[in-house]
Amino acid sequence: MAEGKNALKTLYKAISSYLIIAIIVIAIVAVAAVLLFYHPSKTTTTSPVSSSSIPSSTVPTTSTTSSGPVIVYVAGAYKAIFDYLAQQFKNQTGITVDVVPGGSFSLASQIAAGDKVSVFVPVAYIQAVELEGNRDPGWAIAFISDQMAIIYSNYTTQSPYWNELYSNYTMAMKTNESQYWYNFFYLLTTKFSLGISNPSSDPEGLYAYLILKMAGYLYANKSFDYFIKLVDQNPNLRNASTTADFVAPLKSGQLDFTFSYVSYAISQHLDYLKLPPWLSFGYYPNETKWYSFFFYKINVNGQTLKIYGNPVYLYITIPVNATNEQGAIEFVEFIVQHVQELSIFGVTPVTHPILFYQSKSYVPSQILNLLNEGVLQYGGNFSAV
Repeated sequence: MAEGKNALKTLYKAISSYLIIAIIVIAIVAVAAVLLFYHPSKTTTTSPVSSSSIPSSTVPTTSTTSSGPVIVYVAGAYKAIFDYLAQQFKNQTGITVDVVPGGSFSLASQIAAGDKVSVFVPVAYIQAVELEGNRDPGWAIAFISDQMAIIYSNYTTQSPYWNELYSNYTMAMKTNESQYWYNFFYLLTTKFSLGISNPSSDPEGLYAYLILKMAGYLYANKSFDYFIKLVDQNPNLRNASTTADFVAPLKSGQLDFTFSYVSYAISQHLDYLKLPPWLSFGYYPNETKWYSFFFYKINVNGQTLKIYGNPVYLYITIPVNATNEQGAIEFVEFIVQHVQELSIFGVTPVTHPILFYQSKSYVPSQILNLLNEGVLQYGGNFSAV
């Protein structure tokens, strides 16, 4: 009997030993598994989730992958708009935007030459995008439309010819009589100091010459160059690389008129004479074919380009090899989603901004998502502009 009890105790001890060993082994395995799958961060800050790993519709507005400021090359007339957008974007994302204004064609040349830039915002002509050379991304978005006007200040109204010019202008706008329009353009081009920017660097200058060609055709016996010749003979004609250079002379009374956009006059607190649809290059569908009847030749980087008239659009794109590309994409998304707010500057927002591209493969996926979601509309390739 005693021997049975001793055998039983021995069995219990053996079983207990095996259980203890098993528990120890399980604990070791569990600890090893934790150490194997746990990779502690080098800092105490939680690593952000890459925006490329989640759908664009759920990407947070604050950037986590951007590096450095977003450098925006923008048509000079729209600097005020982009200063506003830059501040709003920084408030929302914390990303700084540096706004660099200039003539659209000259900015395109600088980009082609290798300037550091994140976003390019040319006005009016898709050719400005193509002039980026090997940095042409092959896509652009038209997001606002504008129109040309004749800009002046209070000093202009003190000119001895002001009353005669304004009287003919008001009658021309009221009656559309050719004689009134002829009188207006004749006085404008011969009796006042007039600023026209270089058409080869700044589309505002290009539009100015197109308007003068249209006026000659309509009101001077179909003579395309009639008013252009009068302007060239005007001793008070002033030239500049960009219309922005004319603001100070206008405000100080050293210059009577310049050709610019309605939004520019509003942003610079200047007065303007509105032009009728057939002369303004605004977005009037019935006038588009008429605009394209006229052209003007410019010279850029040794190239002579024949530019046909089309409505004033402001485009936005991201050049190849852009600095801070992720921040640039976020900035473009931000503008597209806030375009309606820009009406305060006198421009007409395009309700569904128009995406043009040469090939779908050129367009960043985040931008294509906006197209697929209906935020953007497809406008065709660049030849459709």
